Amino acid sequence: MTSATSPIILKWDPKSLEIRTLTVERLLEPLVTQVTTLVNTSNKGPSGKKKGRSKKAHVLAASVEQATQNFLEKGEQIAKESQDLKEELIAAVEDVRKQVVPYRSAGLREPR
Repeated sequence: MTSATSPIILKWDPKSLEIRTLTVERLLEPLVTQVTTLVNTSNKGPSGKKKGRSKKAHVLAASVEQATQNFLEKGEQIAKESQDLKEELIAAVEDVRKQVVPYRSAGLREPR
């Protein structure tokens, strides 16, 4: 007796993602902290600084690049540890890596 099986299609919606394991939560915590800090810093409202005097482009680019690198490393680590989400996580990490390449080649570096 054979039974027909339909392929399992997993759809991953980051908006409804719930972290349910302590290990995953601990691995993602630094990234969440970095993103929260970036969001909160931009939402603080008026400051004593003159407008348009935010971080220089090369400093901001370096911060974003470091946060992205941390995300890629943690994503790869989680993918290695998770059998259930391995393929989806590897695909997500590769997608982020492909999206980062144009920004790295733009060369926002410290002026000389």
